[in-house]
Amino acid sequence: MVANSLRWTTRDLDAMPDDGGWKRYEIIDGELFVTRAPHIRHQGAAGKLHVELEIWSRQSKLGQPFQTPGVIFTPTDAVIPDLVWISQERLANGVD
Repeated sequence: MVANSLRWTTRDLDAMPDDGGWKRYEIIDGELFVTRAPHIRHQGAAGKLHVELEIWSRQSKLGQPFQTPGVIFTPTDAVIPDLVWISQERLANGVD
């Protein structure tokens, strides 16, 4: 078996076709993963979690939730999680 030597990077994502958001392109350890957009029930559940985190965050003032942000860890690791929460400290230090 021959290992695939191609390693995708975040620069390659810029060349992906614009399909109106029907596909999700993510790179994990240099491997490209293409999946369809989440189902409406999945998005509904993520939306409800976002609302609860938003309410708690406003009360606690400890941070903020974000839905489906592009997160780049390294040039060969870029994902689109359903929901993330970022502390005020990290936000103040600049989150890209």
